[in-house]
Amino acid sequence: MIVYFPFVLFAAGLLIAYGSAGVPRQLATIAMVAAGSWSLVLLVDPASATWAIGPIIATLLLPRAGQRVRSSFEGLTRRALTLTVAMLVALFLATRLPVGENPILLSAVPWLLAAVGTAWFTSPIDEPERLQGQALMVAAVAVVILVAVPAGQLTAGVAGAMALMPIAGQRGRIPGRLRPVFSRVLLLAAAAAAVLAATSLSVRPFSLGDLSLDAGGPVLLATAIVLVAGSAVGSVGTDWAALLAVLALVASASGLRWPALAALVAVATALERGAQRPAWIAVGVLSLTPVLQALASPTWSARVQAAALGLGLVMTLYAAKAGMLRVLALPATTLLVMLSLPSLSPGNLVRFQWIAALGASLLIAQPLLSSLMGGRPKDVIRDRLLAGLLLLAIGARDSLGLGQLAVVLLLIDLAIVRIGPVPEPARGWSARLILLARSNWPPSATFAGATLAVIGALQASLVLGLLAATMFALLQFAPLLDRHALAPGPERPRSLGWIGPVLSCACGLAPAVLLRMLRL
Repeated sequence: MIVYFPFVLFAAGLLIAYGSAGVPRQLATIAMVAAGSWSLVLLVDPASATWAIGPIIATLLLPRAGQRVRSSFEGLTRRALTLTVAMLVALFLATRLPVGENPILLSAVPWLLAAVGTAWFTSPIDEPERLQGQALMVAAVAVVILVAVPAGQLTAGVAGAMALMPIAGQRGRIPGRLRPVFSRVLLLAAAAAAVLAATSLSVRPFSLGDLSLDAGGPVLLATAIVLVAGSAVGSVGTDWAALLAVLALVASASGLRWPALAALVAVATALERGAQRPAWIAVGVLSLTPVLQALASPTWSARVQAAALGLGLVMTLYAAKAGMLRVLALPATTLLVMLSLPSLSPGNLVRFQWIAALGASLLIAQPLLSSLMGGRPKDVIRDRLLAGLLLLAIGARDSLGLGQLAVVLLLIDLAIVRIGPVPEPARGWSARLILLARSNWPPSATFAGATLAVIGALQASLVLGLLAATMFALLQFAPLLDRHALAPGPERPRSLGWIGPVLSCACGLAPAVLLRMLRL
């Protein structure tokens, strides 16, 4: 009978939260978090209860108004419908992914916590409820994965602490005088990681109790990319968010990796809210992959995992138009997906390739149709074409690794080189260098990455190769269709000055030499 108590506590907390205000509602939210922790203890291990510390502190930092906010009939209907749909989806997932022989009402509590967070985030009544919804969503990502893939006490506590990051992204900024220093430290760390990756030096896994971090293999190069990208957000004051991306890459436990990515998206959407919903959909879909591996039936789990990786990457590229979603969330998510692809079988990799091809076609179709119909597309067509080539390149598992190299080069171009406005007219050597780095003239990252993407796609299949070649051809005429530049807003990542153009030109040299040696 005790196994049903967490569900009863969660239901009581939900009713009180929707029927009260002020301190009672805050305590009711803590009761729902406590119900999630209780279910985690009964399903896994009492040591995992440290997960609840983070979301409880986040709830205490978000006090509620003493009086309920008045809402219209349409608003109440929308909130009720959103909560109902979210809870039905949560119950469906709980029934499809049962945890052993435990009752469904017990294993459904973590999913229901995610549903409440999603409802509060999707249809918030005020800003504190939106932040509370984000905190619950990050916490729910952690607790759902911890139920499927149990972790130790310290790992569960750090995963739960990620629920504090939405509040930190809203309120925590590095002081102005310290921002240049912190950006330089990130650049130095990125240079050190790049040197270690280039010299093929092995880095031993670091363990602190049950918390394990591993930066071996290609993770060092991925770390260097996100650190350089993180130094570009110094003008915003959230350079520290790059550490979340690094944590997501080096964390060995799935219960910490995906909550860190969710926390990164929460920080990124603190300023860039235009595409926050597709970004969170991407996080939710990608976070299902470890749950499917542990709980789903082997007959359909692998196929759904391949589809989840492809769909999550497509939604990330759709959302990453500007701001920190593009500078930090895009490279971190893409590199995590690239590190997850070797686990797919050849048949499931083909499924991922076709989902990527369909997503690439949809990404470029909307702005192209708007431009051809005489309208002014909101998105830069050139960036959409590069995103499409990136999707095709990431699924190309060729023997020489040209597809992976293309992904790295295109990420550098999208997340580092092309984040600032195009200087018009180009006056001075710095402005001309920026134009040169963004051109298709070799040796630039754009040219090398796009060329290698076509070659990698051709080795995957003829259809994907022809699609990549078509995108590459359209890329040459993109300046005729793009009549405006993607200018940053008042609080957006700044350009890296000379670092971005020099990095772009330097990245184009190695692939050019490689292609010359291979006579491709």
